Amino acid sequence: MIIRTFLESYNLEGKKIVPFCTSGGSGISGSMKGIKTSAKVVKGKDLTDLSVKSVAKWAKKK
Repeated sequence: MIIRTFLESYNLEGKKIVPFCTSGGSGISGSMKGIKTSAKVVKGKDLTDLSVKSVAKWAKKK
């Protein structure tokens, strides 16, 4: 809920948000549906069990 409150409270127009999660619980798909903001939101990624090298490679693309 803290992230949702942040997104609703600040004007993020012109910003880009790159969502990610590090827990294998329910995945990221449910969270992606709940993101409502004026920022550009790119497709999120579940980083659970990825190596540092894989995460760095993914982050550079964003």
